[in-house]
Amino acid sequence: MPILSASNLRKTYYSQVTGSAIHALGGASISVEAGEIFGVLGPNGAGKTTLLNCLSLLLEPDEGEIQLFGADARRSPLRVKGRLNMSSGNANFPWCATVRENLRFYGYLYGLWGKKLTARMDELIDLMELSSFVDRRFDELSTGTKQRLALAKALINSPELLFLDEPTIGLDPDVSQKIRSFIKRLNQEKKITILLTSHYMPEVEQLVDRAAFLQDGKILTIGTPRQLKDQFNANNMEEVFIQLTHQADKHH
Repeated sequence: MPILSASNLRKTYYSQVTGSAIHALGGASISVEAGEIFGVLGPNGAGKTTLLNCLSLLLEPDEGEIQLFGADARRSPLRVKGRLNMSSGNANFPWCATVRENLRFYGYLYGLWGKKLTARMDELIDLMELSSFVDRRFDELSTGTKQRLALAKALINSPELLFLDEPTIGLDPDVSQKIRSFIKRLNQEKKITILLTSHYMPEVEQLVDRAAFLQDGKILTIGTPRQLKDQFNANNMEEVFIQLTHQADKHH
């Protein structure tokens, strides 16, 4: 049984200025196996963040079904929410709180407290190499350190399923590589299933087991990087991305 499956997800936003409809998701269906790193790819405005927000139960779709850990997630969200977490590439935390204070606060939100929370925080501070920054305020951190804090926060509840929205966006190459190594370790050593979005195709080739390509809220194709490269006679995932984007544009 997949750890996550969703069918026919639809989500429409309405402009408060013009009242016009923006169809962010137009019937997207997806299935993710336990232990996978699954990529969601597509150009800006394709609906990737909306899809992740719906799958992680941060956003209610207009239509469609979501199964998480074998349960109907839309009907019983509280049964599954504690088993997942999410981190966004544009990390945003209370600016005046320190790294330690932010982690403690999010631990409280997940029902952790006392020695158990302190032990979990210490473990994550060590894992994410944050020990030099524990008493530094969020607004004093570098972009890369903010990203590591965002990952630590997303792991505070020991999730079985982790959503990562552009986890290395705006980072220096050396920091990006370090974050990718963390992601790979989380998947291999902690056995966490990971769903991520990315614009950086070498990252996709390095990390993902399978990927779905999203355009205009619809999934055009799903496959392993090798299958997608063979399907489009491409040398790398960047060529696959360009071909799929152009192919979708022709249908407009």
